[in-house]
Amino acid sequence: MIFRLPQAFAPCLGLFLYLACSPSMAIVTLGENIELEGFLRLQNMVRTAEFDDAELIMQRNTAQLESKYYFLRDSEAFGRFNTGPLEEATLTLTGRGVYDSVYDMRGIYDDAPAPGSPGRDELEMREAFVDLLLPPFTLRLGRQQVVWGETDNFRALDVINPLDLTWHWARESWEDIRIPLWMARGIYDIGKFAWLDESFIEAIWIPADFRPNKIATDPRQPWAFTGNGLRETANSIVINNTLLNLNLSVLDKHPERELGNGQGGFRFKAIWGDIDFSLNYFYGFSGDTGVRVREDLSRTVGDTLHRTIELVNPRSHVVGFTANYSEERFTQSVFRMETAFTSGVPVALAADAPTSVDGDRDQFDTARRTVVMVAVDRPTWIKPLNSTRTVFLSTQVFWRHYLDYNPHYRGIPTVENAQVGGIDLPGRFVSNNTDRLDRDEFVITFSASTSYGAAGLIQPSFVFAIDPRSTGAYNRLAVDYFWSDNILLRLQQDLYWQAVDNDPGPWALGDIWGKSDQNNRNETNFSLIFQF
Repeated sequence: MIFRLPQAFAPCLGLFLYLACSPSMAIVTLGENIELEGFLRLQNMVRTAEFDDAELIMQRNTAQLESKYYFLRDSEAFGRFNTGPLEEATLTLTGRGVYDSVYDMRGIYDDAPAPGSPGRDELEMREAFVDLLLPPFTLRLGRQQVVWGETDNFRALDVINPLDLTWHWARESWEDIRIPLWMARGIYDIGKFAWLDESFIEAIWIPADFRPNKIATDPRQPWAFTGNGLRETANSIVINNTLLNLNLSVLDKHPERELGNGQGGFRFKAIWGDIDFSLNYFYGFSGDTGVRVREDLSRTVGDTLHRTIELVNPRSHVVGFTANYSEERFTQSVFRMETAFTSGVPVALAADAPTSVDGDRDQFDTARRTVVMVAVDRPTWIKPLNSTRTVFLSTQVFWRHYLDYNPHYRGIPTVENAQVGGIDLPGRFVSNNTDRLDRDEFVITFSASTSYGAAGLIQPSFVFAIDPRSTGAYNRLAVDYFWSDNILLRLQQDLYWQAVDNDPGPWALGDIWGKSDQNNRNETNFSLIFQF
């Protein structure tokens, strides 16, 4: 067995080995102006299909290092230049190296994508920005993440940064899978304003850096999204009961990086009495990519259909409102809500949709959609479970509604065996989309967490999410154990539930990598994390 470590990853690993042998500390300081923090995570995952076998599917090694350099303090830059009203400035750099050694350890992945492909290895500067403090104004310039909203694990207003779903779908921390963008972010601190407290205005401008959500579709990749069908690539099409070869050409129409394709938005946030609220607006491009069929560029030559499709990301308006309220007298709970209106949502149309619906015959449209989320959080004494500490309980209901719904809207296409005359043809596969979108889509989540031990070093948690319409559900059982101030051990079991023959639903909570009655993909995850 040959184990190969990318040369670029070696310096990161060496630094973390050095830090691991150093005395325990929360943040490493170099001199008076440089701070370092980060983590090294060794993540091992096995697929436990029906708990009668186990298959190693991930051995990901991740090193992340964040450095902060205070080059201006107390209105003095580099210890010698007076900067007047500019009080403080820092440079923050966050780098990450990722290497999944399972590709080199298991022969089953010999045909997997080459190095540099999603999920296999990575070495990049994730964030690089300068913070400038000029009271009451602060400015952040550079590559960064911006998080808006109150929703946990489902997106409504948190749409500024796209997501990299090639890592492990959406089962990783969103801080890890958000794609940072180059932007300017400014905050003007208003403070007390009429009957409002702690108010501020935040504005962002992304001049030219657009990136869509990343989704792996190559069935050879372990986290490729293939709908509820076969893990194959469509190579055929059946027209009028005649089988044709399919030659697909893809035109990438993602917005180019130019000022005319800039994105921007703002929010106003304040506290009114006991209610912490915000008003939000973002004008950009949809992070979800739509597919437009170009029949005018398609042609049939002999027994082959040459079809052309375009990948498009329409312009989008997002308007929203968030609020949370801590009710201490009767319920001792925190109530959260978030609502958003979004235009320019790309949707697929059925191939047989009438011309009154699909006048361009491109099987593509845009829709307007609203989202409403309500949630309740409460620390609760449950003595039979924990006699010394409360259990933190949280539940939320997420409702998504299409304002201009059409029954010809379609969701996730699937790949199936090609059939002619009701007979399966070996080695021939077609793409079919019978996944009709519902006008109203729901997700209900519940989570619980607590801690045990003299210092709370053992921290179990439970997560449950269900789509009541598709009956897809997802469970996570996890235990974190803090071995020391720097070392964390994590054992995690993910369970996927899906009624047989049901579609996976819009959030694919159930078994999205194959039919649940054949390829159930429960996963066991063990992680060793060194953090400082």
